[in-house]
Amino acid sequence: MQRRKRQNLSQLRLKLLQLYRSDPGDLAFFLSSRTLTKGTVYPLRRKCSKPACRCVRGELHETIVLTASVGGKTRLWMIPKDRIEEIRQRTECYRQFRRARGRFVKVWTQRHVAMLRLIDAIEKILIQAPSVI
Repeated sequence: MQRRKRQNLSQLRLKLLQLYRSDPGDLAFFLSSRTLTKGTVYPLRRKCSKPACRCVRGELHETIVLTASVGGKTRLWMIPKDRIEEIRQRTECYRQFRRARGRFVKVWTQRHVAMLRLIDAIEKILIQAPSVI
């Protein structure tokens, strides 16, 4: 019985070490020096107040804007035409970063839960009943 417990203990310790050393996911995404921009780029269409303007006939004026929440308030910034693609790429990189972060947290959480279960199993094997002491 004692030998069987020790063998099981060895297997549990080995699994624990393997989990500890296993690759939690690709960290390269987080180590990149790419600039990220929080927010969404989209066209904003609106009417002006001139009575003879094309927007009165339904051809609205269009401006490309970036919208983001800053300090709990939604802010809008007009993007210059020469920077639209750059800002779009940076906002897409931000969304990819956040998705990768979510996947990373999920993997780490699952890994840590498995490690804690192994640690609990090891503890059960190592604990002696007070009457035996």
